[in-house]
Amino acid sequence: MPETATSSSHPRVLSGMRPTGKLHLGNYMGALANWVKLQDTAQYECYFFIADWHALTTDYADPSRLKLNTLDLALDWLAAGLDPGKSTIFIQSHVLQHAELNLLLGMMTPLGWLERVPTYKEQQENLNSKDLTNFGFLGYPVLMASDILLYQTQFVPVGQDQTAHVELTREVARRFNSMYKTSVFPEPEALFTPSPKLPGTDGRKMSKSYGNTIGLTEDPRSVAQKVETMSTSGQRPRHTDSGDPDQCPVGDLHKVFSSADVVAETQAGCRTASIGCKECKALAAKSVSEHVAPIYARRRELEADVDSIWDLLQTESKKAETRAEETMVQVREVLGLSRSLGDVKESFSVQLKSEMAQDIDNDGWLDVRYQTNTLNDSENMRTWEECVPLFRADWLRKMVPREVALKKPKGDFENQERELEEPFITASGKRVLFTVSEHEPQVDVTANGKIEKWFFNIPQRSYEVWKLLLYRGHSLPMRVGFHGDSYITSYVVPQKFFSQEFARAKKSSNKDERIRVEVMKEGGKFSLKIANSNYSDITTLHNYYEPLK
Repeated sequence: MPETATSSSHPRVLSGMRPTGKLHLGNYMGALANWVKLQDTAQYECYFFIADWHALTTDYADPSRLKLNTLDLALDWLAAGLDPGKSTIFIQSHVLQHAELNLLLGMMTPLGWLERVPTYKEQQENLNSKDLTNFGFLGYPVLMASDILLYQTQFVPVGQDQTAHVELTREVARRFNSMYKTSVFPEPEALFTPSPKLPGTDGRKMSKSYGNTIGLTEDPRSVAQKVETMSTSGQRPRHTDSGDPDQCPVGDLHKVFSSADVVAETQAGCRTASIGCKECKALAAKSVSEHVAPIYARRRELEADVDSIWDLLQTESKKAETRAEETMVQVREVLGLSRSLGDVKESFSVQLKSEMAQDIDNDGWLDVRYQTNTLNDSENMRTWEECVPLFRADWLRKMVPREVALKKPKGDFENQERELEEPFITASGKRVLFTVSEHEPQVDVTANGKIEKWFFNIPQRSYEVWKLLLYRGHSLPMRVGFHGDSYITSYVVPQKFFSQEFARAKKSSNKDERIRVEVMKEGGKFSLKIANSNYSDITTLHNYYEPLK
């Protein structure tokens, strides 16, 4: 089965923002400042993306400012400290694998999962001026899950109010891995990051819809003016009245942006009325302005060459696309959408069905012919090890029904030992042992007729199915095609036929010792014997392929 790809030894972190214009301090403290800290710790492989497709789920009617908003967001990110040398910073719509995975995961995500996402009804109520009865808005949690799973992300930095989205992503990953018996997607975990309370200028939550924001890359003089005119919740009508800084929006700003000394001074001054609100606001304005001043200056520098910034985003998006494609190669393989023919070609024989039918006699024995050009040429002598992969290939090509989907084991099948160690995997995830009998059968003649016995050496490993090929032919080394042909036939034995006897044989054997298995044909009956156990009738398992489906 596909392995989970990892391009770094560090756990992978991914998050994104919708481009709705320039950021304000609430956006910065709620997410961006934490992203910068995560990348600077050098403990994570960080991916941060501008979610322009997500913006269209609610603002599809007017996309005229989408590209401008995308560039604004990128400039704010870079000005605030996101570093393309430490993180991959890209645009969602420039990595088409996001849309591809969204489509595929949408095929298997139950509708009820989407309808129960808390923000689905909340945003419909809060954004009642927009028509959100569209497929994109209902399905945006699947797109969000695709964004996360596309990079096989381990951690998603979120606030407590966003845990529902991460949990849905975990459910989608779990469903995919379980349904297709694979491990393509790790189940990401929420990485809770600090999100301090940051009020707007009117005391409510800072939000563009309230018109109460303080811009992250706003002129520091404008920032100071906004803070100096902020609401203080009306706590101190008179200068001599004491207040509670924990209930004041300006007090909340101090806690985030002011030094410990200034916080202590303003807290005590407010409670004892030794400092007025105007002075307290002035100190807060100074602290906030000093914090945003270098971000503002850096933003102005970046704006001077937006072409270079756009080129940077293009380059970063290509990096993200390369990593995303690693995941999609695995997903396509699991879903039968891979872009190479792969193992499917083995389901089709180069011979016509009528010709194939002639190769299999009435008793189900397949005639395996490997003709040589010069019968006396010693170079055409084949050892047993050389014949094993040829038998296996003929069995797969001519005897196995097309509806049986087997994934090849690893290895090159250069010898029988290798084949014994590497199992096939069925579409349902069963491990299948492929093995061929040791040479031709041992033949005993009794008064009741001829008895044929084939022997196998089975490794002490866990399998759900044994696939035993019985061989008839010539003594080996053999010259294939000389004095007739060789034959193989197939028995597919599910675990219930061997589990108890095999377990007993393992207990009585050394750890690395192989278990002796015998198949006996007497008349038209075939029987299986494991070590010293009794024979069990397996006649009905002759060319029986149901366990492999």
